[in-house]
Amino acid sequence: MAKEYDLAIVGAGPAGLMAAKTASQEGLRVLLVEQKKNITRIRRTCAEGLITRPNCDEETVTVEGKKIVFHCNDFSINYHGPWVDMKQSIHIAPNGSTVVVERDVTPVARIFNKEVLLEELLLEVEKSGCDIENETMGIKAENTDGSVILTLQSKGKQKEVRSRIAIAADGVNSRIVQSLGLNKDRKFFGAPRLISYFLEGAKPEFPNAFLTFTGRCYGQVGYLMPKAPRNSSDPPLFELAGPTEESLDRFLTQGKCSSWFTGAKVVKKTSAVLNFYTSILEPVKDNVMIVGDAASFIEVYIQGAIMYGFRAAKAAAKELKEGNGFAEYIHYWKGSYEYNRPGKMEEACRMALGLPTLEDREVDYLYDLLAPQKIKSYYDEFDSPKKMMLAIMSHIPRIRREHPNLAKKLETLSKATMEEILKEGMKLYLG
Repeated sequence: MAKEYDLAIVGAGPAGLMAAKTASQEGLRVLLVEQKKNITRIRRTCAEGLITRPNCDEETVTVEGKKIVFHCNDFSINYHGPWVDMKQSIHIAPNGSTVVVERDVTPVARIFNKEVLLEELLLEVEKSGCDIENETMGIKAENTDGSVILTLQSKGKQKEVRSRIAIAADGVNSRIVQSLGLNKDRKFFGAPRLISYFLEGAKPEFPNAFLTFTGRCYGQVGYLMPKAPRNSSDPPLFELAGPTEESLDRFLTQGKCSSWFTGAKVVKKTSAVLNFYTSILEPVKDNVMIVGDAASFIEVYIQGAIMYGFRAAKAAAKELKEGNGFAEYIHYWKGSYEYNRPGKMEEACRMALGLPTLEDREVDYLYDLLAPQKIKSYYDEFDSPKKMMLAIMSHIPRIRREHPNLAKKLETLSKATMEEILKEGMKLYLG
């Protein structure tokens, strides 16, 4: 007779690993499946940043010794890898003007090595007694008779596994979510592709900053940022990201910042296809829980994935032991994940996708206005863009006098819906 589980988890990223670890500690019989052969190998583009903003998604995360501490949810995870403190987030205009986001003392974010973090989580999962099947893809989930039947595929062969509860933690392009029909009620905005080069030997003008390149002259290249190497003694690494390898190659060899990359070499490439859906507000379908990026708009950050994996496992254990665990998880997700709140998607995307649609001379003008001031914020998707937009709009009387057409564009952007922002932004990004 096939083994049955209390909890089956599809996806062994940060959310799935944390859910497996926590559920096993709760005494549940757990199965964890992951389509990759090497569970901890990272081939998908990821910033690998710890967000230092307090109360980010209703959680404050700090580093204490060799632990990453989640203060509101009262747990911690081990991390013995290197850190890179990102001192600033800098936006660069075509003419070189910069808008600087920084803190007075603390870094705007801390960069870790995701492979090391996953290795430490996986080690704890292995010690917990959880069954693990790698090279195994979750194809679909079917709720039936108070349990879940998962269809799994490994090396071309399919099988079914029964579990009392299942967790879909298989990422933003979740097959389980699709199989349950949960994408039908979500708004879909597009599916941009992102390519990243990991560079050794680069010498950027601002080495400890997240650099955002705003302007058409940069050929759609999005950002350059420091990365944490595997070992502290390894050479410094930087990640350059854009929509195509051709755009990155042009930026490295012919772009305005090409002098930064003389002698640099590409040591790794990653990529990602991002399905831009609105988040799933009710992330439970009968006995299947949708967790982390699988339920989100864009992403939940790595720390968010860990947090929601923890909460989902606790909720599953409570549901099995006494009931009401699902309801608690839905309530927590709705209230904590910031993209669930009205206006937050627009707030995040106005700067990232709205400003690049302006003419280069218009971006130069705006950044020249803001350049003398420092914006006190973090590397994140909400506080920093909001404060930058407020700083720009504080100059709107002057902009109306000197560049009335630009003022109209900004006023339209400040009131634009998500559909309007993405229509132009995606058009520019996708070429």
